[in-house]
Amino acid sequence: MVATWNPAASASYYTRQTEYYLGDAEPAGLWYAPAGDFGVVDGAQVERETFEQLYNAVDADGQPLLDNIRRHKERTSAFDVTLSAPRSVSLVWGLATPETKRLIEAAQQRAVRATLSMLEREATWARRGRNGMSLEKVALTAATFQHGESRPSKHADGRIFADANLHTHCVCMNISTRQSDGTIGALHSKVIRDWKMAAGATYHAALAHELTTLGFDIDRVGKNGIFEIAGVDGATITYFSARRQEIEEELAEHGVTSGEATALAAAIAKATRSSKRESVSFGREDVWRDAAQSLGLDTGSFSESLRAPSKARNQEADEGLLSDRLAALPAILTERESVIERRELLRSVAAALVGTGLPAERAETELKRLLSQGAFLEIGHDALGLPCYSTPEMLAIEREVVEQAQRLANQSWHFVDQKSLRDRCGALGLTAEQSEAALAATTSSAVVIVEGAPGVGKSTLLAPVLQGYAKAGCRVIGAASAWRIANMLRDDLGIEARATASWIARLKAGEKVLDKQTVLIVDEAGLLSSRDMHALLGAVTEADAKIILVGDRQQLQAIGAGPGLDLVARAVEAARVNNIVRQREAWAREAITAFGAGRAEPALDAFAERGLLIEADGAKAAITEVLDSAEQVHARDAAASILILAKSNAAVAAISQVARERLKHSGIIQGPEVSFAAATPSGHSTQIALAAGDKIRFLVRDDELAVVNGSTATIVKVSEAAVPLGDASRIIIEAEIEGRRIAFDPMQLADAQGRPRLGWAYASTVYGCQGLTVDHAVVHLDHSYNRHDIYVAASRARERTTLVVDAKSIDRRLASELPFDQQRDDVVFSASQRQNWLAERLSRASPKISTLDIIEGSQPLTEKDRHHRRELSYEL
Repeated sequence: MVATWNPAASASYYTRQTEYYLGDAEPAGLWYAPAGDFGVVDGAQVERETFEQLYNAVDADGQPLLDNIRRHKERTSAFDVTLSAPRSVSLVWGLATPETKRLIEAAQQRAVRATLSMLEREATWARRGRNGMSLEKVALTAATFQHGESRPSKHADGRIFADANLHTHCVCMNISTRQSDGTIGALHSKVIRDWKMAAGATYHAALAHELTTLGFDIDRVGKNGIFEIAGVDGATITYFSARRQEIEEELAEHGVTSGEATALAAAIAKATRSSKRESVSFGREDVWRDAAQSLGLDTGSFSESLRAPSKARNQEADEGLLSDRLAALPAILTERESVIERRELLRSVAAALVGTGLPAERAETELKRLLSQGAFLEIGHDALGLPCYSTPEMLAIEREVVEQAQRLANQSWHFVDQKSLRDRCGALGLTAEQSEAALAATTSSAVVIVEGAPGVGKSTLLAPVLQGYAKAGCRVIGAASAWRIANMLRDDLGIEARATASWIARLKAGEKVLDKQTVLIVDEAGLLSSRDMHALLGAVTEADAKIILVGDRQQLQAIGAGPGLDLVARAVEAARVNNIVRQREAWAREAITAFGAGRAEPALDAFAERGLLIEADGAKAAITEVLDSAEQVHARDAAASILILAKSNAAVAAISQVARERLKHSGIIQGPEVSFAAATPSGHSTQIALAAGDKIRFLVRDDELAVVNGSTATIVKVSEAAVPLGDASRIIIEAEIEGRRIAFDPMQLADAQGRPRLGWAYASTVYGCQGLTVDHAVVHLDHSYNRHDIYVAASRARERTTLVVDAKSIDRRLASELPFDQQRDDVVFSASQRQNWLAERLSRASPKISTLDIIEGSQPLTEKDRHHRRELSYEL
């Protein structure tokens, strides 16, 4: 982690840690206090007495500086923002001459100060007023402690030592003087925490600039501006990142990487750290040099050979690179979100500076320029009064969606005889609630929303709707975000149905898809982004057609920017279906309803009472429990459909690998095996091995094979065939799918990078299963689930759903939330503590926010406010 945030440890922890190294390796702490608050001198050495007074919020006489300090025994005394240099920088620093080392340390300190300066300008606020809802800008006072090593770890050659790890603990005091009246208040911790990623990008930009000024070149610029020093190869970095490798190995057991699960990576790092030595360290540079020499490095000149202090940069090229990166930001930042918070905007601009050689201070200048030129617009503020932005394109799209919906709602369309339709509903056995929704779907309005909880029979009520429109001489077609769901719609209703993206592509190509006799039914409409909804409503309007949107805003959110269905709901009253019919047992229906309402605690209690919330002792044990649960169901009822669910593609892969080993052991998977690099649904690279008996999932549509994204098959045979005029061979896979046999080369399914879009079909992501119904489900439940995820995952099965959690992982997350000096391996948490922590996570919602949400109230509306007129009752 390059920028981490934590409640600080006790005051003595930092001074004690520094004292271990006084006179040897670690420099004394330095104050960051440009405002001179509380008499602290900016840049002065940190002294124990002053540090402990500010940490404990008392004056020199021991009297409280905060009025309510005695009432808040659990107050957070300070926040630790830790800024860690890239591993190559730490290594160059650790092997450098004393002069070069001093230069790098000075560069680190300047980068730290630049980061704290940004946090002071942007994220340092004190609460005021009732419930602390008013914010006032205040100064930041922080003690910075530079450290130079990580915890001791075992390296690839068996050596155990602490790697070079140049990092600075910035202990930000949770106290400041309000300039308006001289009173003293605590900082708003959430704002500082939320600016963590922006702090990381600013630090990267500042450090990269400082190192470039010293004559180092940087390369391998990655996410959030992370970089490495040119000339330090990857193998060397990996060797001197033993602690990171330990963390990555443990994350692999969880089915994630540190990039995908930064919070879990931090938790593992804290929970598994071994103690730093309890005496002064001598000769750590000698250890590093000895290890480096074993790798063939010339430690006498290694660091200095990477510098070219007199090298001049091409200023015009640097400015051009920055200009190109900034020009791409509007499209990049609105790919997934309509509303951009200031911290994300500044983070992106700062990250764009890395590699240009330009100073981090340019970030603020460039942000102002982007705003003045209209690339981004300030559209309002959030609940804390902090500014929010969007792009002119996104703002226009979302306004037009509402306008389109209003026009369609007021447009008179083909009439369906309501009495005949009601009779058909009765004949088909629909409930009263389903019948009313079907009647609402066939009103004369050209746009209709049918919304309901998972498992209420939304698809069932579409049958009489289809019959009614067919009798009226209309053509009905279907769409869904996933091809698999579109095909289910096709099979259930007997209509032409395609993936939504396919319809949109045809429309953009000028094909005549719709006309004034066409009804377009869009299933899982809650997954539509604002752009997708804009395209569909525009086409429906132009063709004088009708659109029926069937979905649920409480379930999974759109991947793209903006809440398309929610925008339409501003103009159209949704027909709501609430009574769940999928689950056989009443308690299961009640638990699912509770999950959807953000009341995860009673829902988890219901599962736990029935033995369906299983705690496993570690990541491997959790996968074992998941597969054991699925096998037990299969043993009881071999004909039952079983779905294994996990949040991420990496977790699905981890489960699948263990499942394959079991199947090979039982002889179901057998014969020669082929292995190749494939692409995951999210576009990442992964290694996949296949043999006869494997169940596979196609991740792309292929008309020649008659498969779509989500189709599954069972491999019958794998072989390698010689390629003419070459020494290479190609893989041929023969498989059975829906009673037919196909043969294909995986490269037929390759993406632009030559990676076949093919995966195992032993488990599914939560996103990939919305819309599916099975007999039984087993959910690999972890910290990354939110309310939308668990609502979908827990509602797939008719009979029984089993939830499996890694108790050890939750323990680590709980421990990581403690101050540094309380984070120990022997901390014990109870099952109820873990369940309460998990319930809090599962109750959180992450709804898509539109530009109109911000504009209307200058803050995201609560669900109660937003949908009072719609009589909807879920919570943001």
